[in-house]
Amino acid sequence: MGREMFYIILVLVFLIIFIYLRFRKQQQKLIEAKEKYKSIVEDLGENFFAYRMDAEFNFVYFSKNMENILGVPPQDVLGKNFDNMLEWTGDSIEVGAKSLEAYYTGKQQSDLTMMSFIHPITGKERFIRVADHAVHDSSGNLLWIEGILEDITDRINAEKELQQKQLEFEKLATTDILTGVYNRYSIMKQIKEEMRRIKRKEEPLSLIMYDYDHFKDVNDNFGHDIGDYVLKETTKIISQGIREIDKIGRYGGEEFLILLPYSNLSDTLEVAQRIKDAVASHHFKGVKQITISLGVAQYNKGESLQSLLKRIDEKMYQSKHLGRNRVSS
Repeated sequence: MGREMFYIILVLVFLIIFIYLRFRKQQQKLIEAKEKYKSIVEDLGENFFAYRMDAEFNFVYFSKNMENILGVPPQDVLGKNFDNMLEWTGDSIEVGAKSLEAYYTGKQQSDLTMMSFIHPITGKERFIRVADHAVHDSSGNLLWIEGILEDITDRINAEKELQQKQLEFEKLATTDILTGVYNRYSIMKQIKEEMRRIKRKEEPLSLIMYDYDHFKDVNDNFGHDIGDYVLKETTKIISQGIREIDKIGRYGGEEFLILLPYSNLSDTLEVAQRIKDAVASHHFKGVKQITISLGVAQYNKGESLQSLLKRIDEKMYQSKHLGRNRVSS
């Protein structure tokens, strides 16, 4: 009985030692895995950091770079919920809350979300992209959420700057630099598009062409700076007196075109008369009265653009021959 008990105790000792050594080995592997994970997340780059949230969406871990990106030290946000850790902008809180709620219900396992916030030190808006996933137990209960956050502010700002430059380039390509209205190419393009549109519909389309009376005298007597001022001031007056859907463009020299969709000849004549009177009654600084001569024409279905422009040009010169400062149709 004593010998049997000895062997039993011996087996138990070996079993305990085996279990202990195996536990130590597993523990060492876990430590090594944690160190490897830490090494990986800390070597992601200066624009990244890793994080973990518990089942209540409170932050419990941050890797380095977090303070550099978010502008707050870890101790100020550890244990806090994501929605009150920063001054979020746009729909960031709603987007984040919706994503986290989906994790909690088990409907979503991964996500890629862009959010923005006001940096507490610089006061400027910054943009981040979040890639995370949820960990659930065997019963489907949420254990934690872990992910990686990337600072994409420089990229977003560069894209915005590029878009702004593209808009500026497009404006330069389509706009008369002096007056700010459409240039010849653009106004002609607008007219062609309207002509194509009304070919399918029974809708009127009219044009006004105007030219300045004795404009050479303005440049000769008062200088080209005054002449430029008159051109800009006149287009401003006319732009304020037409509809938003109407378009004005510089056709060439001191000749301008006004495109009036959905406007018949009678209505367009009234508009042209108002424009003529508004210009003639306006007080231009440093120069005597400025007047313009106008021609009006309604597009005839099936008519070519060249024919329409020829007709309206003839009407404008008719106004000049009849004494200027008048409208002809």
